[in-house]
Amino acid sequence: MFGWLAARSTPLCPHAPQTLLSRRTRRMTPEVLIRHLPGLGSLLYLHATSSAVVTDALAPCVLVAWRDFAPLLETRWLVATSVVTDDGPREWCDCVDRYGRPRARLHLLPDTDYLAWDALMSSRGSLDAPPSAWPSGQLLRPDSATIVNFQVRELAGLMLLDREMPVPLSPLGDRVAAHIASAESAVLSK
Repeated sequence: MFGWLAARSTPLCPHAPQTLLSRRTRRMTPEVLIRHLPGLGSLLYLHATSSAVVTDALAPCVLVAWRDFAPLLETRWLVATSVVTDDGPREWCDCVDRYGRPRARLHLLPDTDYLAWDALMSSRGSLDAPPSAWPSGQLLRPDSATIVNFQVRELAGLMLLDREMPVPLSPLGDRVAAHIASAESAVLSK
């Protein structure tokens, strides 16, 4: 079982051990998030495309080179989830917008820099409970899953979030990414 399935499943046997699940919520601005993304290395990135036009919610002075990265500009909260499954530990962050909707998800892979991940979760921003209007139970319905290495460049005084050339994953990283994408019901593109 993987993260989302393990978090929602109940054991068939009442004597079976419960799934160990941990969540941390941190207020996060898109600018701070985007500055940390390149240091993470290879991630599995899942996103939900919005058909709504977003105007005032976008971060100033930040651009994205790929439309798939636009949901990151709506991030106001990071919800980091850790779960121990039969397949080993899984950890991911949901990027949640100001209305409490998950817009993107970043999954750690064996090839991810775990120290950079910890730095992201301890970066500026308060460790808070989400707002009281947080709609519980909203799930991310990803359009696709992509293995990505983020890159930030400066363009005319603006931060531009782009992707680096694909870096080959380890065989274990490939298997883990494929399992997570399958569990998330998303098509994995490389």
